[in-house]
Amino acid sequence: MAPIISNIYIYPIKSCKAIEVTESQLSKYGLANDRVFLIIDPANNKFRTMRELPSMTLIEPKIVGDQLEITAADKSVKVPLNPNHAKLETREVTVWKETLKAADMGDEVAKLITDYLGVPCRLVHKASDDVRAVVEHSPGVAELGFQPETAFADNFPILCLSEESIKDINTHLENPVTALNFRPNLVVSGVSQPFEEDTWCTVDIGGVTYYFTCRCTRCDMPNVDPVTGVKDKLQPQKTLQKVRRVDKGKAAKFYACVGINVIPNTVSGTIRTGDVLNVKEIFQGERMRTGQPGWTTSEVKVGA
Repeated sequence: MAPIISNIYIYPIKSCKAIEVTESQLSKYGLANDRVFLIIDPANNKFRTMRELPSMTLIEPKIVGDQLEITAADKSVKVPLNPNHAKLETREVTVWKETLKAADMGDEVAKLITDYLGVPCRLVHKASDDVRAVVEHSPGVAELGFQPETAFADNFPILCLSEESIKDINTHLENPVTALNFRPNLVVSGVSQPFEEDTWCTVDIGGVTYYFTCRCTRCDMPNVDPVTGVKDKLQPQKTLQKVRRVDKGKAAKFYACVGINVIPNTVSGTIRTGDVLNVKEIFQGERMRTGQPGWTTSEVKVGA
């Protein structure tokens, strides 16, 4: 039996609660409405995340028609899901080392989030004309006919993880985790062994080719319980550092790796739970996240 898509998640606001869906349209950012909003510190316009503010994971977005309803501590505010940036203040915001244009969503939602988190916050929406190109281990114009990009996700448009991998991780933990600790977009089931997804290169899902590019390196964000918003001081990161430091590439060798980053070959189409994964190519040799640009299906030792 081939693997199937068992769960699909989007995270409209980076570092906030997931929305589980049974199907999703594809967009130029991966899944539609995924990580297109961002909470920032207005003092410096730098992004805020649940690494430092774990209770962010309890801020709940909900798509209601053409609005995004945002709830925190039983108080709600709605903002346009696709706002008109011409009518809003523009900010230049920082995500890691990148500066990106975004539209400020106004005082009402800023107050909601600020009151809940206890630190000054603004909510912004990604400007569509500011391209945040994805190049690391990625197909480009030669393979796709377009430049892949992402909105406010850390590095890549889509993250995939198997149920079997989560089950394997839990054999090493006293307190089990769920897929949501790792914030994937696609959860698959029916792989033949844990972390089999690490070996895939190209996979057909519903007639769309998905490029599986490189492993996802892990900080301590999985230590945040997605249900309670409480961050454990040690686990599961401490255990993952022992059992999942499996990538020898210079961009990954000091980190645990869980999940694999994915780029679709189109900016349109639909993916659904129950869709079958038809694995077309397997990586040849030892897969290493070296940080190099460009697509390959075999081991490249240069820069490793």
